[in-house]
Amino acid sequence: MRSRLFISTLILASLACQTVMTPLRGSSTVTPTPLLALPPLKPTPRPTRISTTPLPPPTVQVEVTVQAPLPTLEPPTFNEHGVRLCAYVPGQSVTAEMPPDVVATPFLGPFPTPTPPPTTVVDAETTERQLRIYRQLWRTVDENYVYADFRGRDWRAIGDKYEAYIRTGLSDEDFYRAMSNMIGELGDEHSSFLSPEQVKEEEARLAGNNNYVGVGVMLSAVPQADRAVIITVFPGSPAAEAGLRSHDAILKVNGEPILDENGELKTGKVRGPEGTQVTLTLQRPGGEPFDLTLTRRRITGALPIDYCLVPGTRIGYVFFPSFDDETIPNQLREALEKMTADGPLDGLILDNRQNGGGSSSVAHPILEMFTGGLQGYFVSRRDRQPLELEPVDVNGSQSVPLVVLVDVDTVSYGEIVSGVLRVSGRAIIVGQTTFGNVERLWSYDFEDGSRAWIASETFEPPGETNGIWEETGIVPDYSVPTRWDLFTEATDPALAKAVELLLRP
Repeated sequence: MRSRLFISTLILASLACQTVMTPLRGSSTVTPTPLLALPPLKPTPRPTRISTTPLPPPTVQVEVTVQAPLPTLEPPTFNEHGVRLCAYVPGQSVTAEMPPDVVATPFLGPFPTPTPPPTTVVDAETTERQLRIYRQLWRTVDENYVYADFRGRDWRAIGDKYEAYIRTGLSDEDFYRAMSNMIGELGDEHSSFLSPEQVKEEEARLAGNNNYVGVGVMLSAVPQADRAVIITVFPGSPAAEAGLRSHDAILKVNGEPILDENGELKTGKVRGPEGTQVTLTLQRPGGEPFDLTLTRRRITGALPIDYCLVPGTRIGYVFFPSFDDETIPNQLREALEKMTADGPLDGLILDNRQNGGGSSSVAHPILEMFTGGLQGYFVSRRDRQPLELEPVDVNGSQSVPLVVLVDVDTVSYGEIVSGVLRVSGRAIIVGQTTFGNVERLWSYDFEDGSRAWIASETFEPPGETNGIWEETGIVPDYSVPTRWDLFTEATDPALAKAVELLLRP
């Protein structure tokens, strides 16, 4: 596995919280007993839950103040079935030209050295509870981490260091941060630890039950440009009503940079009390920066996918912001049904370029709409579990020609889905080589409601070496590197290439 710092962190819903990019999941519950009494841990998958949670209509008129002219885009148009027509028009649209640095090695920030947590006076009961959770966490990793050699890390020494921190006295907030840092020292940029509050937020997102106060955007950091870029906008949100769209960049929040000195998003800057205002400094691709003041309000519902039909063709386009919301398979089914209301598609483009992964309960049903059968194995220290898919045809989805778009921000199940569709002979891959982080994570829950996601399996594609995609990433058939903040849908070079390929006789 290549060692790199995953800095394209996503922030859901106006920086409501840091999205945990740990997408290949099963689950297990760790029995809250002392370390030496812990039984061997064998995680079992969570049941798949597929539902659709519609977004409610806005109940409050958004208040918008623009300090400079808002650069305009052509308003979207829709066909008689309510399907949006893509802004990219073959033969008319002029694609954006990417600068040389986009084609170069992805931006890598320095691997941060964890700062020791501050000492706090706490009672003995608090320290003992923290030590109990720490021991369970340490042993869970020791017994289940897919790399038996811990990739050269001294896991026992790492554990001893954090046990010493706990014994000096830590607040619960600092304890959870310390456990997150301890898991981070594994260096796989995939395993993680969540506090009880983060677990609740994660479960709400997975169920499609986002509920927070903000402006309604999902963001990704662009450290090399000192900005964040909008990945998707929640319908009916202040951002949507103000005309913000995917690819718009946020440079500052209330006059302060949106990224910190490590190139990471400053969480909580956009979020705030309902009815309060926040001023964003934005830049649309090819335009000048401008300020926009929005009034925060509550955002609820599912993370939306986006889809459209390419004008003048029977080619569809679907954008997946992640696989971290169990309503997405049903959203995809509905999109396919609407796009084929006038007949079968001649081609379909699946855009995974910003897809940081998610749950198997999302990714597997999506795969089953396009392919079936044995697609590889998940390999742990102890066994090999087959990836068996039951094909489900949605108005020709099993046979429609596919192009999948990938890039350096495609991670985990975003990579698995893309790679499986190519290996199964269903898709051509266009874009840039993916991140190369495809271990399957299993969850382990602790007595206080905290949770660890631990890399417990690697993926073995049919006829390939186990873990090969961890080393190589998914290498595109056609190289078309892009950076999300440097183009719009109308000027998207990778979308243009995909359409060209699907229109070939």
